[in-house]
Amino acid sequence: MKHIHISLFLGLVVLFASCKKDKSNYDYKPNEQITVTGIETVYNVVSEKDKLVITPTITSNDTDAEFDYMWGIYETNVQGYAPVLDTIAKTKDLNYFIKQPAKAWVLVYRVTNKKTKYAKYTNVTINVGTEFTRGWYVLKDDGTKSDLDLFLSSSATALTEVKENVYSLINGVKLNGKARMINLFSSYKSDVTGIIANTKALFMVSDKDVSAVNVNTMKQIKNMNTLFFERPSTIAPNSAFCASSAYYLINAGQVYSIGTNTQNTGVFGGRKLKDALNSPYYISDYYYTATYGDPCLFDDLNSTFVTLANGSGTTLTNMTDVAGTAMPAVNNNKKALFMGFKSATYIPAPVYAYTTIGFGIFQDKTNSALKILTQMDLDKLKLKLTNDTLKTSDKIYNATMHTLLDADENMIYFVLNNQIWSRNLSNKFEQLQYSPPAGEVVSFIRHKKYAVVADAAFNYNYVMVGTQSGADYKVRMFTKSSGSLSATPALTLTGKGTVRDVMYMSPSVSEYSYSNTY
Repeated sequence: MKHIHISLFLGLVVLFASCKKDKSNYDYKPNEQITVTGIETVYNVVSEKDKLVITPTITSNDTDAEFDYMWGIYETNVQGYAPVLDTIAKTKDLNYFIKQPAKAWVLVYRVTNKKTKYAKYTNVTINVGTEFTRGWYVLKDDGTKSDLDLFLSSSATALTEVKENVYSLINGVKLNGKARMINLFSSYKSDVTGIIANTKALFMVSDKDVSAVNVNTMKQIKNMNTLFFERPSTIAPNSAFCASSAYYLINAGQVYSIGTNTQNTGVFGGRKLKDALNSPYYISDYYYTATYGDPCLFDDLNSTFVTLANGSGTTLTNMTDVAGTAMPAVNNNKKALFMGFKSATYIPAPVYAYTTIGFGIFQDKTNSALKILTQMDLDKLKLKLTNDTLKTSDKIYNATMHTLLDADENMIYFVLNNQIWSRNLSNKFEQLQYSPPAGEVVSFIRHKKYAVVADAAFNYNYVMVGTQSGADYKVRMFTKSSGSLSATPALTLTGKGTVRDVMYMSPSVSEYSYSNTY
């Protein structure tokens, strides 16, 4: 991507310089300098609502300088076609009504000395949003139908407006089935603009359908009937996520993918095979990936860790053992009760790859009383497993929901008897963290964080706890200190239904913003 931006910038310079052949001779001022101030590095605007008003100050060490001005804009994150610079003004100041689709754009301001033709370029980022592109999305259901609530916010802790049931409001129908998860594909291919291009798409997953939704408009792009070249005979979605240059959809325990490094139309290909014999397999609901690495999947039917190497090919690949591993990666006679992402480390040249650490809880198929907490160290296809056999007296032994602290303290949070507990993965210390008010039942727990310098007011690091009481839900978002939850939540979302997942969305959020895990 850096090469694209650099090449594009150089191309723009050449473009501007070559628009008119000029054989004149100019007496350039020595060390001529044009200074532009009064322009921010980033602007956040809403399409079809906001005006971009900029009044820069121009100074030059050439006291006789007279200037020409040009404002232009071009889009980023494009594949399959070259971005085009659109000239939007030729005045010193800019007063421009934003009409571009929601995504990140680059605004170019050129100031040219008419006499010497010396030019100064200033590039800034324009994050264009819509009413749907910034806020907290809550995926919920009523037991049979799923929908989204959107909580608009002015910062990470301040809400401004609630839009209930935005999915059905725009599409005229709720998503069939009980909600499971939401995930963002920021470079999903669709033709919503009239040509096949990158589209920021929110994938809503229920146990009966999947809806790929255009984040800009909240309109459905595709569902399970149209997401495949050949629709699977059984519709039972498990998950949708991004990893290793591919988008994945797990349906009825079977793996489908779209390679993102090749031309595609946003349609998933055929089912991936277990092996050359087409042996049966069933991928667990639980998985983890660092988004930019191969996913760590678990075949519950064969008790085997598998992946789709480099996000391509027609056949799954078994993980291989590392010396000193506590149990084999293949045919280990276990069932996954939980798997989650913990951290990732980039290995530079000559490897150019990530190693990842995850944790899982597994149950023995022969002795159901045997449960183990396993650290998974994954280096490409090599997997080292470190087991901690759980005692029946351990609180986590009977836990029903889990979430790892993503790259933070070495801890796992879990739900036991409708209370939130933590376990230190280093010393095994367990502690009660939070008890919901009487009558509220925990339906969701997840640790998520968002840290983007250009979006600092909206950065957060929360342990999210969703509860249900009757027909109502609450999502309490707790900060933490040394792994302990704050006494009161920093933010609380309330609505109708049962919470299954929560995601913060902004123009700066991409498929790389959050770890991928269920």
